Amino acid sequence: MEMTSEEDRPRGEVQEPVEVLFSPHYVRLGDYKQIHEDVLRFHFYMGNFDCDGLQSRVEETEDEIAVAVITGTREGGDGCSEEAVFGAIDVELENPVGDREVVDLSQRL
Repeated sequence: MEMTSEEDRPRGEVQEPVEVLFSPHYVRLGDYKQIHEDVLRFHFYMGNFDCDGLQSRVEETEDEIAVAVITGTREGGDGCSEEAVFGAIDVELENPVGDREVVDLSQRL
């Protein structure tokens, strides 16, 4: 199997957060990039967009940004299937990223 470089990986469609999720669970954080001084975009695999939605939780300190991304079934979700798609979510911060470390909050919860 041929490995793709970081630049060649699919980046996924950015999803808007939803208020209500059923059967929520944490997504393991991996690839992200800073798209503005106070916005991080996280990329990951999730269920299809017609069925699954996203939320995020952020805890900021002077030294780090702890982020948890949560996925689950949307309210009224239809078209549910077993397929995985590459999605993304933008996480807005209270303060600029600066030189703070970004960590996976779900590992602490």
